[in-house]
Amino acid sequence: MSAKTRFKCSCCGEVNNVNPANQSCPKCKKPLDMPNEGRIYIYRQGSPYGIASGFGLYINDAPYGYIGNKELLCIPVKFGTYNIHAAAGMSRRCHDLQVTITPEQPVAYTKVYIKAGFWTNSFVVEHVDPKLLDL
Repeated sequence: MSAKTRFKCSCCGEVNNVNPANQSCPKCKKPLDMPNEGRIYIYRQGSPYGIASGFGLYINDAPYGYIGNKELLCIPVKFGTYNIHAAAGMSRRCHDLQVTITPEQPVAYTKVYIKAGFWTNSFVVEHVDPKLLDL
């Protein structure tokens, strides 16, 4: 499974899947200032319930677009601590995950899925073994 590189342009704020070899934002055409210190991989598990809609992704409360069913994203980041949150429609309940990217641990591997509940469903973001992602 190959990961799509997701990047938020620092000039226009547009979130896009980009080719890392591309040097400009698809929307504003300004040069991409893509950090290369670390990466967060986010995998969305496949689910028959979630085929129709994407999960909204938020990193440190900033929107990072949607992740589709059985999709793998790679988000380049600087060293630091990041809170990963998922939501869809009116459902905002999520067991967030906080990851810290350091020179010793430059990559975080995570997955997001829906956990069925009695009254409402909630999203879960948790660590995943990179061997399961087949990178």
